Amino acid sequence: MIKKKLEDIAIVMNVDLDNVAVAKEGIPLGYELEYRGELVKIKNTIKKGHRFALIDIKECEFVRQYGYPFGQSKGVVQGESITVSNIKNVLPEINRKDFKEPCEITFRPQYLNKTFLGYVRRNGYIGTRNYYLVVPTSMCASETALQVALNMDDNGENPQKYPNIDGIVAIPNTEGCGCDSTLQIDRFMRVLKGYIHHPNVGGCLIMDLGCEQTNYEKMHEYLKDTVKEALKPIDWITIQESGGTHSTIEKAKIIINDRLSAVNQVKREPCPLSKLVVGTECGASDSFSGITANPVIGNTVDKIIYGGGSAILSEVPEMLGTFTMLFPRFRTLEVANKFEGILNWYIDIARKLGLTLEANLVPKNIEGGLINNYIKSLGAVMKGGSTIIEDVLDYAEPVRKRGLSIMQGPGGDLESVTGIVASGATITCFSTGQGTTTGNAICPVIKVSSNDATFKKLSEDMDFNTGRLLSEQSSIDSLGEELLEKLIAVASGQKTWSEKWKQRQFQVWTAGKLPL
Repeated sequence: MIKKKLEDIAIVMNVDLDNVAVAKEGIPLGYELEYRGELVKIKNTIKKGHRFALIDIKECEFVRQYGYPFGQSKGVVQGESITVSNIKNVLPEINRKDFKEPCEITFRPQYLNKTFLGYVRRNGYIGTRNYYLVVPTSMCASETALQVALNMDDNGENPQKYPNIDGIVAIPNTEGCGCDSTLQIDRFMRVLKGYIHHPNVGGCLIMDLGCEQTNYEKMHEYLKDTVKEALKPIDWITIQESGGTHSTIEKAKIIINDRLSAVNQVKREPCPLSKLVVGTECGASDSFSGITANPVIGNTVDKIIYGGGSAILSEVPEMLGTFTMLFPRFRTLEVANKFEGILNWYIDIARKLGLTLEANLVPKNIEGGLINNYIKSLGAVMKGGSTIIEDVLDYAEPVRKRGLSIMQGPGGDLESVTGIVASGATITCFSTGQGTTTGNAICPVIKVSSNDATFKKLSEDMDFNTGRLLSEQSSIDSLGEELLEKLIAVASGQKTWSEKWKQRQFQVWTAGKLPL
């Protein structure tokens, strides 16, 4: 028998409530692990990232991590690996009569007094970037808009002449026509409005082909309030009325060059954390995403909110099974019911298509130890921190309340981040276990690696390493402080890797699209 301290090769997220631990490395059969004055005898080989029982978990008792259930035991003995065969995907019911409104958030001086260097807009909103944006209103105008932006950004950009402009970018898309004129068009226009109105955008040129559902006539009417506010220079150009592709590109370049001086006039100045809106995302997750990266992001989100700021949590399909965990945190029962409503919407859609949300669990997730949707979801929502959930938003709906909001949205990285930014996120923290390179057209994205190996393997894509929780004497709170300082630096202008490599993804959520 080999004896070791459990904390040397495994991790327990909530020492008071959890009845499982997660292996930081492979644990052979026969090991004895010292834990809280007792020995846990390992009954079978435990793979890295997989869970094992700290005690005997009797049949029908709930298996818990983070202090919350993620399944029901079929009878698991101490030291045995937790697998798909020895638990049932069953969770306890919630009694809504037990709901109590949470206590108010206590703001903390050490965060209220922190500042970043941002771009102050005329309406009081604060940007972390100052982009000039070329906005195609449909798929038909997208390639032309992209050519304009690439030409201007690569050849016309003059850092000495325009030091306060971060770039000239376009948001090519596959939307705007060829589909039903209700849900999909409404959602698409809401996203475009969010980007045009966004505090990270200092000016924009809106481009249409001329005959699409989202042409000038439709879009101008939808955006008229934004245009009337005159918060930034907004121009329009129609390809069919401008002499075609080449002529449109040349005219667009003239318009943009005439506007850059005005866009460049705004300069960075000190701003409080209360003006930040932080988006949260996870992708290519592994078993450690919910143990290192997501809790550290959540800790940082809490600090932003303690400083009066705001945050957005999305990826609703990856919240399956978290209602028990989140229920005490909803501002009101109405907000809780709204959250359950958007979750049930996904379940209902899947049922109608003859599918289940279990498909959200990919083979690499299971191989890495995420044996069901519930444990994956519990880890995913950790990036939303621990504060009150103030509101539930529709996809790309503007943030209304200070604090944490949940946005209706898919689990797909590009679609999710696009909606989060449209809702108002000015900076995003993105956790990953396997590694992903996704960025955003107008919002800096900080890549947070869950483990040392991915951080080293993708050293020019990962911005922050939380794998140190497993390999060093670090804590979630200390790394949360470090990530906060990184976030402040990025918000103040420091480029992330995805920005350096011009990873400017933009993809609108197309759920409900029926090609016509």
